[in-house]
Order: sequence, then C-alpha cells, then structure tokens
Amino acid sequence: MHRSVCLVLGPAACEPTAAAPEGTPESRPVPHADALRSGRVRDAPESPAQPLIQAMDEGGMAPLVEATTADVGAPQGEAGEDGRFIGMAGALTLQLETPEGVLEVRLAEIDTPVPAETEAWLADRLAGQSLALTYSGLRRDRYDRALAHVSVSPTATGSEGAGAAPVWIQARLVAAGLARVMSHADNQAHTAVLLRLEAEAREGRRGLWQDPAHGIRDTNPDARAQDIGSAQIVAGRVTDAVQLDSGRIYLNFGSDYRSDFTVRIDAGDSQAVLDANLGPAAR
Repeated sequence: MHRSVCLVLGPAACEPTAAAPEGTPESRPVPHADALRSGRVRDAPESPAQPLIQAMDEGGMAPLVEATTADVGAPQGEAGEDGRFIGMAGALTLQLETPEGVLEVRLAEIDTPVPAETEAWLADRLAGQSLALTYSGLRRDRYDRALAHVSVSPTATGSEGAGAAPVWIQARLVAAGLARVMSHADNQAHTAVLLRLEAEAREGRRGLWQDPAHGIRDTNPDARAQDIGSAQIVAGRVTDAVQLDSGRIYLNFGSDYRSDFTVRIDAGDSQAVLDANLGPAAR
C-alpha cells in the first residue's frame, strides 16, 4: 500500500472536549482523506497585523481570492439569526446585535494561527454590516457561543456590484490564508469545500502560508520529534496500514514501525479512516 496523506499532529489528539477556547478545537476532529485534523494548533508567531493584510488585500479582497471563492456558493444548512456586527470577542468570535440581545458567534470549521491578522481583517471589513448565520452542525459550544457559518453583504468585503451574492466569510478567510480548516465530529458539513480552498491558498502561498513556520512537514522521525507539544501538518506516503482486533489502526510511513514515523488512530475514529480509503484494505 502506498498512499499519500496529509495530517495534523498534536499532543491532545486523544483528548476530546465539548468545546475549547479560541485557538483550540471544540471537539475531537474527524479524519479526512486528504487531511486528518487532530490536536491543538501551534502557537501563532507574534507579528504585526497590518503588513500581512496589506500584502494580500490592498483596499479590499484581492481579485484572485474573489475568483477562487466565486464558485463555492453560500453555506448550506438551517438559517439562523440575523444581526448587525458590533465587535470582536476573539480572533474568530464575532459579536452580533440581534433583537434578542448581543450574540457571540464562533466561526465554525476553521481556526487561525495568525489571530491578530484575522481579527483585524474581520473588524475592518465587517464594521456595521448585517450578517446572517447558517447552522450545519452543533449550534452552541460550552461557552454558549453560536457555532455557525456567516454570510455578509458583498459590500463588507469590497465586492460591490448589482446582484452580487452574499459573501461566505469562512470561505474568504481560508482562501486568503487568514484561517485554516479545523473540522470536528459535530461540525464538518463544509470541510471538503474549505479544504479545497485551503489547498489553493497553500499552493499560492497566500497569507499565513507565506511563513515557513506553517509549512507542510515531512515524515522524518528525528525532525518530527522536535515538534512534540505542537500541531503540525505532515504529508507522506503510507507504506503499510494495520488494524488490530481492538479497532485501532496504525498507519506506517516507513519499513520499521518501531523507529519510523507512525500514526495511531484510536478505535472510535477508525471508521472515518476506513471511509476515506486509508485503512489496511486500501491499495
């Protein structure tokens, strides 16, 4: 078996939680065919927000990003609250004024290793705008924040024009390299679309993908040992896969599982790996 996969590794891969603060997953992520999302995001490097924003977005979203996201459409799911943006409560948490009061909204299915840049972009582009929520998974986290996809009038992101469709904020952030995909077992309806946008942003070295600190790692076991305690995107070729009677799966990236790079998938997550055609039967 020789399959190329991309995964995110971290020390908390086997510690599911109902929710988590900004910068960490709200629940255990689910493995996907081209990205196994697990663990905590690495600490973001400290850097001024403005230079990155200017580099990719001078006076509005770059035409390249608009073209990239033009065909993804609006988020699908159940319509939620409407409200006016009034501020930020975190890099990916918006505050909306609704008829029922102020609602905090955590943008679903994404995270950001560049929180200062992301928060600055959102605060600037969404000021005073009317937003609409779409729910496609768990609706609230343990902090009682709404977990939703957010759409906004095109004028908020510099895409003015008659008949222009509302803009899906998660898609714009990922395509611009201001966020990366972080799906969860209870919120993954849009992961496939967002992963495609992330791959295009990474290939185009947009936003955070300009920084080598966020680059894809290889499966050198000695080098990866230096990454213990952080989350990293690792890409490599699976040479062998084994599933034990317990249901646990091991993906081996070398001939000697005792010393080469090996990934363990616990029994509770094994079905997602099998569904992604990454299990022992894959060829």
